[in-house]
Amino acid sequence: MKTLSIALALPLLAQSLYDRGNEHFAAGRLVEAEAAYRGHLKANPHHVEALANLGSLLSRREQFSQAISFYQRALKLRQDLAPLHLNLGLAYFKTRQWASAAASFEKLPGNRQAAQLRGMCLLELERYDDAAGAFEALLPAADTTVLIGLATAYVKSGRGAEAQKLLAPLIASGDSPELQLILGQALFQEGQNDDALAAFRKARELKPDLPMAGLYIGAALWKKKQNAEAVAEWRRERNRFPSDAEAAYTLGAALLLTGGDPKETESLLRGVLAKKPAHARANYQLAKLIWQQRKAPEAIPCLERSVKSDPNLREAHYLLARIYQSMGRKADADRMYARVKVIADKERSEQLDLFSEPPP
Repeated sequence: MKTLSIALALPLLAQSLYDRGNEHFAAGRLVEAEAAYRGHLKANPHHVEALANLGSLLSRREQFSQAISFYQRALKLRQDLAPLHLNLGLAYFKTRQWASAAASFEKLPGNRQAAQLRGMCLLELERYDDAAGAFEALLPAADTTVLIGLATAYVKSGRGAEAQKLLAPLIASGDSPELQLILGQALFQEGQNDDALAAFRKARELKPDLPMAGLYIGAALWKKKQNAEAVAEWRRERNRFPSDAEAAYTLGAALLLTGGDPKETESLLRGVLAKKPAHARANYQLAKLIWQQRKAPEAIPCLERSVKSDPNLREAHYLLARIYQSMGRKADADRMYARVKVIADKERSEQLDLFSEPPP
């Protein structure tokens, strides 16, 4: 009898720990709640609610990687728990694992929050047509963020006129820096550089610390052939946001094209690649700088990373072909030149990057 009473006491103790964990969690005592849940799970490793609650607790403490692990364990046991898919998607979203987040949100048809978050993930994944479809499925929408997401998807997928039409009533009803920024992008895409510049400047006037505003102001100035003003704007943006890789890349690329200090240019581009080693255009611009310094062989690794990251970056393929040719690697050069021709033919009907160079 004595042995039986001890055996019966174990699950009772585990259940008590679970209840205690819930009480601590509700009261905001997260350390105590975590200890209770973990103690409970040692005796009941397949208790879905405890796994889910511990995942939620860890998410609240921004320990997202651990939270993901517990959500996944819970979902292996109960695939039909919709809140778990949402929580897992949010944890992936917070850790910028866009593809995994989008896959989790896709398992929640009819959930508007999940659909909107999926659209945001698709934007980050540069799947702009899919993102537009995700946001369109939420129309009509009173939520401005849905309309901003849809307008962004339109702009990124080359549908600037549709973005302008969508944004017009929102702009008329009030001043929003985010709306002005997207309107500027739509105008910029349509070649309305003066109006785009005005919108970008309005956005920054409304919110001086708005990220990307300075980059777009510089882009509009660059398109207007005001290169010195553009570079000055990008330098200010770099100083405002020293950890922003795109600000560093844009300034570095502009300095390379305008004859800026090679040491500063190289430092900026290498800084970008330290954060984003696969950045196709930063690899290309650094390779071009190295090649200009008559160090062709040293440029090859950068160019090979560039064309691997972006198979449609014509300039990188062309420079790599030239370097291969100069080194007597005829077969490799011919292969790159053939790829250049395919890309150039495709580009004739598409918008080029801000720093794209005309086909040879």
